Amino acid sequence: MLTRSAGILIPLFSIRTRDSLGRGEILDLAPMMDFALSMGHRVIQLLPLDETGPDDLSPYSAMSVMAIDPMYISVSRLTGVGRVVLRRARAVVGKARFVPRSIIRREKFALLERAYRATRARGGGCEGAQLDAFIEANSYWLRDYALFRALKERFNWTSWETWPAQIAQRDPAALAAARRELAEPIEMYGYWQFIAHRQWSQMRAYASSHGALIGGDLAFSPCRDSAEVWADQDEFDLSRTVGAPPDDFNPKGQRWGLPIPNWIQMRAHGFKLLRARARHASSLYDLIRIDHVVGLYRTFNFGSDPDAAGTFTPADEADQRLQGEEVIHAIKQEVGARELIAEDLGTVPPWVRESLTRLGIPGYKVMQWERNWGQADEPFLSPAAYPELSVATTGTHDTEPLTVWWRAQPVAEREKFVRALGLESQVNPRRMLGEAAHDAILAALYAAPSRLVIIPIQDLFGWSARINRPGTISDSNWTYRIPLTLERMRRSRAIQSRVARLREIAIRSGRFSS
Repeated sequence: MLTRSAGILIPLFSIRTRDSLGRGEILDLAPMMDFALSMGHRVIQLLPLDETGPDDLSPYSAMSVMAIDPMYISVSRLTGVGRVVLRRARAVVGKARFVPRSIIRREKFALLERAYRATRARGGGCEGAQLDAFIEANSYWLRDYALFRALKERFNWTSWETWPAQIAQRDPAALAAARRELAEPIEMYGYWQFIAHRQWSQMRAYASSHGALIGGDLAFSPCRDSAEVWADQDEFDLSRTVGAPPDDFNPKGQRWGLPIPNWIQMRAHGFKLLRARARHASSLYDLIRIDHVVGLYRTFNFGSDPDAAGTFTPADEADQRLQGEEVIHAIKQEVGARELIAEDLGTVPPWVRESLTRLGIPGYKVMQWERNWGQADEPFLSPAAYPELSVATTGTHDTEPLTVWWRAQPVAEREKFVRALGLESQVNPRRMLGEAAHDAILAALYAAPSRLVIIPIQDLFGWSARINRPGTISDSNWTYRIPLTLERMRRSRAIQSRVARLREIAIRSGRFSS
């Protein structure tokens, strides 16, 4: 069981070091863990690492929910990637905080292909044996993924539903012919995954030896145009799409574009795909966040008519409860001793949270959203009232940072918030959120009974940039990077003063021992 701890929410792509090529990379996790531990935070909570297509930025709309995005591979130590070619790639990518994904992708993939060809030219040896063992151990997903990835290139990244019918419908003879024709790129994509997972194993070992933990995110579903949907078409209902029910902000609900799981078929197959995903996640992470957990109980979905209302599947509450608990039991069986966290935000009926509590899975307590909604004036809930089985936080990847939220609140709302936290003598509701007031709020949250506190990195330092704005399409979504490299942050007196203060808060709240 996880002991009382604090952690940092940061997407891997947001990390900056002097070695990374335009975005965070796997081996950047080592200095990130060192930095987190220096502030008394031993958990690094990441977003999904899943591979997305060339034009897809959201890690929650993946081309594969099993493959690590090759964009995350650290190239500086790979065979065949010498200093000259790496220097040339760095010159093209530059050192700007934001670099277009297309540029990073082009340069990174050229280096990865170079590494593959250099390794192939050298022959087998020890690495060859390790590669063969990796391919054998991961064949349950890697075989279909590598073929799908090669076919996407072959058909110029068009949807698999537009491919020749025999390939789209997975005719065995057509697939065998494709494997022969595309043998080299299939081998290369398998090699890339081998390198990614090998580097990841190095970071897991680093975390273990330093007392750190890595948290991952089990996205709700692959996107429609994905290796998993193509490989297991009967496990999804492609006539309907997943979304969210209507609320005050979206009176018609939200359409996410993800295919709805065919729950009847998945149950008949013993939740094979979900079990495989959970088992794979348990090999990567110490903690696993289950995205959109309410969707495992009842999935809100729409048909093709843009004006038609959505519906829940299953429709009956008893069936919803049965399905959700069946799915979660299957996940728990696969992850073993790994810690599970439920993302239970949004429109979630009370009985789902009661079910999660019985299953021993903590849900989220977002400080700004926790209120006594049934009472007059709807007062905020004090963090002191949070249950131990919970994850306390100031926000998620989809919310505005704390400083931005505070700035947008009327004085009356700020007063209620400050009163709930018992900070009337430390926080002036009529002023902007200075560092002392900011720290008083953090300290109140860290003092909560919640076993785990996970704070977005922006809220630790009072930064205002967002990771994502739901419902919008923008280059600023899913591209956030911290303002300085970790090396410069370690040299900055102002940053190090802040680090010392955060460490003090973590120690005083019993979440870290010096």
